[in-house]
Amino acid sequence: MAKISSVFWRGPWPYWVGAIVLAVLNILVLIVRQQPWGVSSNLEAWSEWMGGKIGLISTRNISGLMLLQSSGTYLNLGVILGAFWSTLAASQARFRPIRHRKFVVSALAGGVLMGYGARIAYGCNIGGLLNGIASSSLTGWIFAAAVIIGAWIGSKLLVKYLL
Repeated sequence: MAKISSVFWRGPWPYWVGAIVLAVLNILVLIVRQQPWGVSSNLEAWSEWMGGKIGLISTRNISGLMLLQSSGTYLNLGVILGAFWSTLAASQARFRPIRHRKFVVSALAGGVLMGYGARIAYGCNIGGLLNGIASSSLTGWIFAAAVIIGAWIGSKLLVKYLL
């Protein structure tokens, strides 16, 4: 029992355990929310609200209270906090100063492009890939192939231009 507890808290988890945990959580989200989990639409609502607050755009009557009452807000925070916890648990967290400005620029550009791509594709890797494959949708498998190709191209560009 001590070994299982150690693996749970300190990791790393075997891939099959992570897959089972994700599958069970995905099923629970579907049962509780009565809709599949989507990340990017909630982030779009938050971005629209913030843009409205600083006067960049006019909003669709989105209030801060509505965003705080949205289950998507808490699912997204759970992903962020869960990823941070798992990094800490696996002793992989390293906080270092940024070496060069090009890393900041490339990270911001990549984040904007990923967010834009997720919205025009009507889904990110959670909504389009995980939920697509889980519901036996052909688009989920096409999304998976595109992610693999994009990750390969991105890694080649990273090695060539940033490292």
